Amino acid sequence: MLDLSAMWAGPLCAHLLGRAGAQVVKVEDVGRPDGARFGPPEFYDGLHTGHASVVLDFATPAGRAALTGLAAEADVVVESSRPRALRRLGLVAEDWLAARPGRTWISITGYGRDDAEQRVAFGDDAAVAGGLLAEAPDGSPVFCGDAIADPLTGLFAAAAALASVRAGGGHLLDVAMAGVAADMNRAGNTPRHSHHRSPDGTLHHGRPR
Repeated sequence: MLDLSAMWAGPLCAHLLGRAGAQVVKVEDVGRPDGARFGPPEFYDGLHTGHASVVLDFATPAGRAALTGLAAEADVVVESSRPRALRRLGLVAEDWLAARPGRTWISITGYGRDDAEQRVAFGDDAAVAGGLLAEAPDGSPVFCGDAIADPLTGLFAAAAALASVRAGGGHLLDVAMAGVAADMNRAGNTPRHSHHRSPDGTLHHGRPR
């Protein structure tokens, strides 16, 4: 399995697939490493322990050729880039899937591969875009978790990937973070909770309303 993703949602998907038995190869560009490397080491290590790590220079023909070679060997790809960015590197999801039966490509974006503006999203703004919010005692909207769309999307993508593999592959899984948040926020899906912060800054969850 080839992990071309970064930050949280994609790496969590890869981590869960690794726990399910996949051999994961994490690939980064020397000029643009995973941004999670600049945060707490425990967070990055927890998502990538046991994975092989490869750093390539995507700006060079040799680096792009090495990336193409790794992709050719993989049965599963997880990535969190805009489609045009990977096309510039010679990786086209549809072509990769057509080259060998049984493959699965997991594409994680903010608003879907067909988003006309190809907008970038993070866990908090994607959750808000999907309407996944909590409510403060005064009725104002507040975040219902730390970048909650990220872990939810990672879980959703991993479950979808496992279903694809078990079904024989051949799927391009278009997983939009805002779409996952919206799905979790469907009417009647869960009760709303009120939230309040104590003086020490701790966020407390109230009873369902």
